[in-house]
Amino acid sequence: MNKENAYLYLPLVQALADGKTIQHSPYDGRWDDVEEDISFWDELKHYRIKPEPRTFVIYINKHTHQICHQNRSDSNWERITVQEVLE
Repeated sequence: MNKENAYLYLPLVQALADGKTIQHSPYDGRWDDVEEDISFWDELKHYRIKPEPRTFVIYINKHTHQICHQNRSDSNWERITVQEVLE
């Protein structure tokens, strides 16, 4: 980060101030949490705010195991709440 591009890092700095986790990807596609003080020495594209896992509801037919994303209120459908796991 330098004085010419510092404004581009502002969303990351704000997220850090808000208590969110910043991640760094060291060229191999894997995102690692930044645990220590961060100096933003690398290019902006190698940093991100750690995404929050999404939660959503699906309905599964008890007999056919068909999956549906729309509300099914009859007794043949089981409502399941799913939360994704982020690595």
